[in-house]
Amino acid sequence: MLKLTTYRRDQFPNLKAKLEADGYTYASAMELRNTQKLASLCSEGRIALDVSPLLPLLDPTSCLNDTASATETLMHLLPDDTLFVADENATAGREYDMRTLFDEIEKSEIEGEPAEEAIRVERGAKLLIDLSSEKADELLDDFDSKLIGQAPFKKALRKQVGAFRLFNSIGEQPILSMLLLGPSGVGKTEAARILSDLLAPGQPLPKINFGNYSSKDSLNSLIGSPRGYIGSEEGELTLKIEASESGIILIDEFEKANPAVWNFFLDLLESGHFTDSQGAVHDLDGYTIVFTSNAPKEEVQEKFPPELLSRFSLKARFSPLSTEDKQAFVRRYIENVVTKYQSTRNTLPHPDDVVNAALEGIDVSKEKNIRVLKNEARKWFADYINECADL
Repeated sequence: MLKLTTYRRDQFPNLKAKLEADGYTYASAMELRNTQKLASLCSEGRIALDVSPLLPLLDPTSCLNDTASATETLMHLLPDDTLFVADENATAGREYDMRTLFDEIEKSEIEGEPAEEAIRVERGAKLLIDLSSEKADELLDDFDSKLIGQAPFKKALRKQVGAFRLFNSIGEQPILSMLLLGPSGVGKTEAARILSDLLAPGQPLPKINFGNYSSKDSLNSLIGSPRGYIGSEEGELTLKIEASESGIILIDEFEKANPAVWNFFLDLLESGHFTDSQGAVHDLDGYTIVFTSNAPKEEVQEKFPPELLSRFSLKARFSPLSTEDKQAFVRRYIENVVTKYQSTRNTLPHPDDVVNAALEGIDVSKEKNIRVLKNEARKWFADYINECADL
């Protein structure tokens, strides 16, 4: 008779410790690839087998159904004293299917560790809420000068930062979130990068591109796979924020994410923290999360759940850059390149002369994407250097 015990994620550390203390070897069902592996496990003593990764495969429509059937067969070859356990999140909605595999199902009575007290992960990130009013104003002034164009967004951001600092101080708003819409190459990603550089100079910007987050397993990629799966690891979000002291997070191409990921952020923006697959609680109180999307406004309204759209502190549409904006970008970029080039060589005319030549030589009207325009400016400068060398 096969008996299954389900556990909550917060119970897992104590459950595993008790199993090991009682002489069990903990293993995942996905390790039962063949009879050789089965024999190896049995040689280690009594087995506590986590079947969390097997349960989703009980769906008869699953493309991994053959793997599930083979694993089920091997399970029945295990010793009679084998214990079967599973994360209750993996069992949700599969009660009927589980009855075909287990004769009895019960919930674990092992005490869990209060996540907020035992394994809450605090961060030493640099946050907008930690700045003095004077420093916050200086940062926003610098931001206004560094981001090309988008005057309405700059004005709205200044207002929202002030509101965020106020409401966060009284525990009413854990996260400043903004959804930036508009065509590619108009400054959405650059806005997050500039904010991060001003707030935490020298620190990498935690950035996640959701272009590859459309599958049903996307949430595992974001916060890690549930316990019991081979290769259970930290998710991309955890790794990125642990690797930086920046209090800015960039989520690119948000419209491409799976609905499960949207639901994850629905809760995160409300609570200010999230629990990863290993049961650790990550506190993001005071963070700023920038979401970007190239989708048209109509598609966003149609695609995103209304309750998610209502969570964003600021929604802004970035407009295409004007001719003046693009000329300002070329001027700034060429000035920066000339300064770097002349730091090791003194072979160019005065920087203003180089900039004027660039503005005459680059037709900004042909390009709408600032990244493409940057590449054109690079090509122009390389040609200009060669011409100077020939003189």
